[in-house]
Parts: sequence; structure tokens; C-alpha cells
Amino acid sequence: MKSLFRVLFSVITAAVLYLPSHAQTNTFEVRIANHAVGTIEANRKVSGQAKNIVIKTRIQIMLSKINSDIINEYNNNVLTTAKSSRISGKNGEDKETTTRRNGKEYAVVVNGEKSVIDNAEIEECVADLYFVEPKQVTRVFSETLGRFLPLKSIGGGVYELILPEGKKNVFKYENGTLVLVEVNHTFGKAIFVKVS
Repeated sequence: MKSLFRVLFSVITAAVLYLPSHAQTNTFEVRIANHAVGTIEANRKVSGQAKNIVIKTRIQIMLSKINSDIINEYNNNVLTTAKSSRISGKNGEDKETTTRRNGKEYAVVVNGEKSVIDNAEIEECVADLYFVEPKQVTRVFSETLGRFLPLKSIGGGVYELILPEGKKNVFKYENGTLVLVEVNHTFGKAIFVKVS
């Protein structure tokens, strides 16, 4: 009887410890004016009903460094928390945004300014674009800006993310995998190219 209990305990422990989880890492090289200036490492881990996405951007342009981190947590494919931070060095503009689900609303704090998004379930964020082609998606939540942005398919696996000031970031997919992003920043156009 004791040996049967030990065997059952071992089987149950192994089943719990080795629940299926899936991890994926995509790495992009950041290029400005055809020069490599940094990297983006996008990690996604899915375990049961939980999903976690971490995106780390490290850019160095001459004497200026930009470090940006996004951390998203989801439960049942719905965003529960998002944290975005950008540290831009001596003369840059630092930014911090947090988004937390509270019942049927989200509390958003952008650089200390609070707002609320009522009656919403955020299912797609900008971070998700690094892992899944957004077929049938017309808007995504920006963890950095703390608001929804329109997303438009222009065909052939190419999508435009429309920013509040009217600029457009372009996401290009091949066979459902993100291979290139064109970003229009204040310092010019940057291109993110998938390297692994």
C-alpha cells in the first residue's frame, strides 16, 4: 500500500511540475540609417491559462542610450497588468506607464497622470504583435501610451499601427511570423529586423 501511494504521489508530482508550458524568444536588430544601433528581445511564455510577455529594447545612438522594458501579464487571454518603462539617458525623456485590470475597467497611470478605461477587456497589445500576426484585429492596446491604437491591414501580411500624431509604424509578417518593423520616431525612421 505504501509503495502504491509513493507511485501515485510521484506521478501526480511529475504531472504538476511538467504542465505544458511554451516559451518563445524573438530577437530583432535595430537599425537607423542602415547602421545597427541596438537590439530588441521579445520573450513570451504561455503556461495553461497564463501568458507573460517581456520585451527589452536596448539602443545606443552615439552618446545616447535608450533602455525600454515592457512586461505584460494575461489570464485567459485578457491583459491583467502591463508595465512599460523607458529610460533615455541624460537629455532624454523618461516615461513610465502602468495598466492594471480592476473588475471591468483598467486603471492607467502615464507618468503620474491617472485615467480609466471603462468596460473593456484588453486582449491584444502592441507586445503581442511580436509573436502573432494580427489577422482580424483592428485595434491594439499600447502599453507605452496607455490607450488603444488603430491597426489596419494593408495586405500581404503588412499592417499599419496608427499613432496619435498620425505617424504609422509598419509590421511585416511572412508565414505568420513578424520579420520586420518600420518605426517612425522623433529621431527618424528605425527598422527592426528579425535575426533569431
